[in-house]
Amino acid sequence: MKIWCLLRDQLAHIKPIEEAMASEAEFIHDSEWDPSPMVREKPNLVLCINDYPLDILRCLDAARGDGIPSLVLQDGILEWRCQYENPLFGAGGGAPQHQPVMADKIACIGHESLRRIAGWGNDARVELTGMPRLDYLCSRASEPTEKPGRRLLVMTAKNPGFNARQRETTLRSLRELKAHLDTLSHIQTLWRLSRGVATELGVANQLDQIASAELVGVVENVDAVISTPSTAMLEAMLLGRPVAALDYHNVPTFVRTAWVISAPEHIRTVIPELLDPPPAKIAFQQESLADNLVCDGSSVQRVCALIRKMVAFAASSNLKQCRMPSDLLGTQSSYTFFPQKRLNQLYAGQSVFEELDPEKLQIRLARAENENTRLRADNAELKKRVQLGSWVKSGVRKLAATARGQ
Repeated sequence: MKIWCLLRDQLAHIKPIEEAMASEAEFIHDSEWDPSPMVREKPNLVLCINDYPLDILRCLDAARGDGIPSLVLQDGILEWRCQYENPLFGAGGGAPQHQPVMADKIACIGHESLRRIAGWGNDARVELTGMPRLDYLCSRASEPTEKPGRRLLVMTAKNPGFNARQRETTLRSLRELKAHLDTLSHIQTLWRLSRGVATELGVANQLDQIASAELVGVVENVDAVISTPSTAMLEAMLLGRPVAALDYHNVPTFVRTAWVISAPEHIRTVIPELLDPPPAKIAFQQESLADNLVCDGSSVQRVCALIRKMVAFAASSNLKQCRMPSDLLGTQSSYTFFPQKRLNQLYAGQSVFEELDPEKLQIRLARAENENTRLRADNAELKKRVQLGSWVKSGVRKLAATARGQ
């Protein structure tokens, strides 16, 4: 079996699956995202982490045209600002994330994500698998905490904001939190912040690298965690730490936490309870974790099973003429959602979603693809010129050095 992997980073999501299928599948890593080599190689399945870049979309289209199934792995929690207020996606006129999913299937990390993504027009594409890169945490025994605790970790998502306003709101919440923590001499505070934020706050940063193993070492040395919305919240919950969401943005939340700091007045009441949590709120946190991340059994094996079923179906059917069956793994519980709104309603004011005539959209797409092809060719030529210029400058410097030596 050959699996064609469209990725340039985020190898941690693929590695556990690759190791589990080492004896039955060859994983070919493609960082160029060019459909031609992929189609020539004729893989049994195309695997990716994100399906919104244009080059990946072309690969997925080429795979579908050749009857090759495709699978995208959900790489983290859903978050409102990323989904609806991110200039990269629908709010900025770009392709909305997961609305719809462009691959044949998406491996969802939890029930909440599955329900949400299914409601975005992907009812037949969603599969419940869990998150392979976090399997090792699901079976890891939690280090005990002090009661009441006195060690607190404050952390942020990789991106503190998707525009200047969001970034400033996040920074304001961190400044106000720090101001209060500075008055609590009995509390030891560690900071794990996105790059640049620690400098602006004037704190020592515990972020050595954005990796799960590094985060675990930090979380196990504290008694509670305060975090802006991020997948790292689930990792802290898995490690048995009470987690509060620091979120001043006043937007809907997809991942519910037992504690929320959404205004300055919440800080002084949340921190004492977070460090000495009542059982009822710990129970709520565990229920929320179970809804947002599947931890029963092996996520790796579920993804491997999904890959095998997709490959088997593609081998016995013509994917050019039919869709992949829904719920291949047979793990979905029942859920209900309202019909998906049109993109021009969700992202009002973005002209790219206003046109609904298929022929006009085809013409726009043809023009955009031709322009993209021209710009890529121009960019390649510019790179050649820059490289040539670098060689010339290097040669001149060497000649000058030789002349000075003489």
